Amino acid sequence: MTPKTPSIITDTEGAHKPGSGGSAEIAARWTEARLAYPLYAALATQFELALAPYPAGELPPTRPTRDVFDRDLQWFDAIDQKVRAFQIRQLPPEILNASEEALRAFIQRLLKRSGKTNADRDKIDLLLVQYFALCAPEALYREEIKLADVARVLQPVLIEADASNLDWCEPLEQILKTLEDCHSLRDMMEHGLLEQGRLLKDSAGDMFYDPAALVAFCRFNFSLRRAFIRMLHADLNAVKTAVDVLESAGVKSVDCRRAGFSAAETTARLRYYSENWRQPFHKDYTESSVSRAFEQLLALRADLEEAVARTHDGSSLAVGSVTPSKTSARPDLAATSKVGEIEARVAPKNPSAHTPLDLAGIGEPAPVGTAPASNTAPSKPAKSASETNVPPTDPAEVEKCLEAIWEQLIAAPPSRGRSMSTVILQDTKVLLSSWEVAAFVAQGDQEAEDLRRAVVARALLSVAMDGRKRSGEENALASALLHARGEVSYFQGRVELAKRSKNTEAAVNLGISTKRLLSTIEEAEKL
Repeated sequence: MTPKTPSIITDTEGAHKPGSGGSAEIAARWTEARLAYPLYAALATQFELALAPYPAGELPPTRPTRDVFDRDLQWFDAIDQKVRAFQIRQLPPEILNASEEALRAFIQRLLKRSGKTNADRDKIDLLLVQYFALCAPEALYREEIKLADVARVLQPVLIEADASNLDWCEPLEQILKTLEDCHSLRDMMEHGLLEQGRLLKDSAGDMFYDPAALVAFCRFNFSLRRAFIRMLHADLNAVKTAVDVLESAGVKSVDCRRAGFSAAETTARLRYYSENWRQPFHKDYTESSVSRAFEQLLALRADLEEAVARTHDGSSLAVGSVTPSKTSARPDLAATSKVGEIEARVAPKNPSAHTPLDLAGIGEPAPVGTAPASNTAPSKPAKSASETNVPPTDPAEVEKCLEAIWEQLIAAPPSRGRSMSTVILQDTKVLLSSWEVAAFVAQGDQEAEDLRRAVVARALLSVAMDGRKRSGEENALASALLHARGEVSYFQGRVELAKRSKNTEAAVNLGISTKRLLSTIEEAEKL
């Protein structure tokens, strides 16, 4: 007897779970799943989420039996529940961008999910801008992008793509206008542009899935990505140019401790670093680990620009080296012309039209559960803390640190146009953002007090880390870690309170300062 040829199930044969319509809808769902399968299989394999149901290179059957249909769609649903946006971003470009159909099917599967979570939202947010980057005409990479342009490109994946302006999305336009005046990643960080965009997305709820909102966020994300790359190139070029200027002046080494290098880092090694800098994407990605690499680059630029300024001014010079002044956190104003020369020489070139843009996930939240989250205190205990059971930093030391920072900022206020300031505590450099400086030098309220506490916790930990490296002293580091972890819990509550109160500025500023403290904690725990 000839066996019956398997056929795709119909709704009368037991459709797959709720909302499945007739046979045509079921067939469409299966076709969509087959198209998306290569991306799902790549994610499942790369991140060990589940065993792929088919051998590498093989697709699900065109016409499955009922058992295969049910089994495979359950597998797709399981991957959807496990995978996070940061993992999608780490897929090799040759896989993620291999097929417009696969990317479109992936997005449409996510859009059709009922009861979408924040993780689903973040994946849709990421994949839509990736789809736009893949399918947009080359001319749009060099032109101002309008909502109508985005809606037109997204129409195949977002059938009801709408170019209407939504009142609640207006802050995105304001952020993009601010972005036009940014010339360095430092400027973007100082304005808290990424955080402002996230807060708006977090507050949107189900409004985020309005087709017009999806178009607006896609345009915002792509514009942000393009500007991010432009400013990243500018910062890298500024570092290279500063090294050129220092070497031409006969400087052989520079104090770059603020950037995590030595007090006498050779210009040759700094050149190698700048020429071989790569954005860090690795298996144990966290938002703080990636932002730390960018902050290191910005700190290095600041170190080198100060060194250039001192070389021009002729102060604080040792033979063949440049070291920081102990009395001022800022270079002399008369020396700013040389820094201006650097800035004039690093106007970034526009990236080629379709240079692979691997920053699709800019602004996405850090993973939860699969890696240390950037907004939670690291759980790994300090070895010395567990062994010696030392108490947190003494309140008197906290107050002493606060006074030392305040005295330096009052004595040498930041020069106009400079967004970040440096204080030196026990030979340790600590970088402060403009809002952190303002919390010390201006009359402040509870928000200013919170920021001062965040800076002090970071400064105490930085000093203890340097002490550990120099002398091997562990107790001070353990105490500073305990203090910092306790402060993080407090700051998280304050950030959430600011969000609920719609105090965007306070939430953004304290949120960034908290992330910097968390980043410092992660570094300290590695010692």
